Amino acid sequence: METTRSPDQPPTDENLVTVLSIDGGGIRGIIPGTILAFLESELQKLDNDDDARLADYFDVISGTSTGGLVTAMLTAPNERNRPLFAAKDINAFYLDNSPKIFPQNWSPFPSASNLVKSLKGPKYDGKDLHSIVKEKLGHKRLHETLTNVVIPTFDIKYLQPTIFSSYQVTNDPSTDALLSDICIGTSAAPTYLPAHYFETKDPEGKKRDFNLIDGGVAANNPTLVAICEVSKVINRDSPGFFPIKPTDCKRFLVLSLGTGTAKIEKKYDANEAASWGVLGWLTSNNSSPLVDVFAQASSDLVDFHLGTDDSLTGTLASVDIATKENLENLVKVGKNLLKKPVSRVNLETGVYEPIDNLTNEEALVKSPHQPPTDENLVTVLSIDGGGIRGIIPGTILAFLESELQKLDGEDARLADYFDVISGTSTGGLVTAMLTAPNERNRPLFAAKDIIAFYLDNSPKIFPQKWTPFAAASNLVKALKGPKYDGKYLHRIVKEKLGEKRLHETLTNVVIPTFDIKYLQPAIFSSYQVTNDPSTDALLSDICIGTSAAPTYLPAHYFETEDPEGMKREFNLVDGGVAANNPTLVAMSEVSKVINRDNPGFFPIKPTDCERFLVLSLGTGTAKIEEKYDANEAASWGVLGWLTSNNSSPLVDVFAQASSDMVDFHLGTEDTLTGTLASVDIATKKNLKNLAKVGKELLKKPVSRVNLETGVYEPVDMLTNEEALVKFANILSRQKQLRQAS
Repeated sequence: METTRSPDQPPTDENLVTVLSIDGGGIRGIIPGTILAFLESELQKLDNDDDARLADYFDVISGTSTGGLVTAMLTAPNERNRPLFAAKDINAFYLDNSPKIFPQNWSPFPSASNLVKSLKGPKYDGKDLHSIVKEKLGHKRLHETLTNVVIPTFDIKYLQPTIFSSYQVTNDPSTDALLSDICIGTSAAPTYLPAHYFETKDPEGKKRDFNLIDGGVAANNPTLVAICEVSKVINRDSPGFFPIKPTDCKRFLVLSLGTGTAKIEKKYDANEAASWGVLGWLTSNNSSPLVDVFAQASSDLVDFHLGTDDSLTGTLASVDIATKENLENLVKVGKNLLKKPVSRVNLETGVYEPIDNLTNEEALVKSPHQPPTDENLVTVLSIDGGGIRGIIPGTILAFLESELQKLDGEDARLADYFDVISGTSTGGLVTAMLTAPNERNRPLFAAKDIIAFYLDNSPKIFPQKWTPFAAASNLVKALKGPKYDGKYLHRIVKEKLGEKRLHETLTNVVIPTFDIKYLQPAIFSSYQVTNDPSTDALLSDICIGTSAAPTYLPAHYFETEDPEGMKREFNLVDGGVAANNPTLVAMSEVSKVINRDNPGFFPIKPTDCERFLVLSLGTGTAKIEEKYDANEAASWGVLGWLTSNNSSPLVDVFAQASSDMVDFHLGTEDTLTGTLASVDIATKKNLKNLAKVGKELLKKPVSRVNLETGVYEPVDMLTNEEALVKFANILSRQKQLRQAS
């Protein structure tokens, strides 16, 4: 197999790695198409070369869903070994083909007709998409692209991202798929287009099957994935203690292109959503709230790089209303966007705010300067979501705290050692327990108390119904309303955390939630509360909000009041829809503080990742079980995506995806089966078995997820227990150094 160029970037501080990242968004691919046409024309002027193409300038181009298709168009070779499409040809492609891919139903009763169709099967049959993409891309394969590409997809058989990457194809020839199959797979949005099945064959004749849906469920903005792929190549010869060694982020020059947002429209409120069951989460307000929430969330939490985004309303915000008028209006949006100021999303409000005097057009012509970084080490503890499986990280944390007590005394607590503790869903509750102060201004819970809390309270939070007709009764209840009423959860959390507020925690905390009114993450962060007192909520409200998993527990509504008496309302669901592994959010919050005095050209200035000492704790996975296959899922409509195989595939896919895409740090994970993999089967036997899993996990080797197979693989000779002892020594030494300075 030959490639047109070497994908490896030399690991020197002087070299910049240029990255172009293109979001998903269906027909809204017209918007980045307009931006890219302008950028390519500027490059042609600068180099006095009409044949200049974007693939000549970017080390890696990454795209998800419609962005994956644009990526392939810009990098697949023609017969002259030049890019198949010039950037100026992209909009013409969308204008010509979108009405065939997304045909609109103009019957007398289109709404009723579309609803029935969407319940039975995907909204569009995908036949035109398949034939057009195969015709344009022909038999070109991944290894033939003219620059490196990274295209995320999601495999529903293993509930695992599958990353098609030029950086991996040499080492793993089973990923050398047809570009057409990759593009069809990354575009297969659940409920909109059928899942896509295909096979590849490596040089030894071994077959590999793929069961793919839209890569946007894991990375609607694929910037992070592209950067991590480059980082893996840079550090390939340095496995070391961490699964991925830190790199100097100054090497990345990133252009991240959005496809527009509809964030400012108020969508759903918690009081309404609190009564939704499966059907409510799927079909309320002439929309599908569950799809809206997960799809928006997967983009928002990697929106920290330079992005050109715009806020859209009405049919402009759709991904599939491919009328001539709407498509032409999207072209206008792209052109108008060039004249608007560079902006970034404010995660507290969901609003895009100007950050410079430059327009996007001027910014695309300008070269940004990178600021220097300092040498301080930041210690981060991150705890995943997972319901009752919080028992597993509870076991790990009890061991780590006991090791710190051996080193520094019996009163040592984790909050004394970590600069920031971050948690989502059940991890958010553990975060609050470890950091809320008691009457002596010490942590409310020692780490060893966490397991007892779960064992005592989980059966009351998630009561199991054992009747002869339990399954049928639970199904009817789930369709009508949330599986559990949440009353005991609310009561016990309020009882334990009392009136303690965010600003009172004993170390910095970062707890992601998701606001369904604005379809926007609401990040409760110690780093932000001083500047934004409206986020100084009761810890109990934050914990109830971040635990409100759609279809399991009711959405949570509350208000806060700032010192001036201004009220702010929150309509929250489980933070896991956006960041089931909250490591990335915590690191971004720290980065914002470090660079607060340097707003500059980028929304977030690059920092030296070596400043982060991260322990990321998972709550176990069920990845190795084969879950769903594309041939079966290709016929699913809304009901199929919600209730197939005694499970909810749509919830499984999005919840797993939001964790996987930040699984690049040191994590303690285990593979679970049966009731152990559930988040709510709170029987005495299951809870005790989870505690046993945590203890056994300490004896297993340190491992990381292989994103190509979904399997956790050993990366060191150390066991998790030995690694944690080593980690405890580092934490203790850091604490002593700070006290001495």
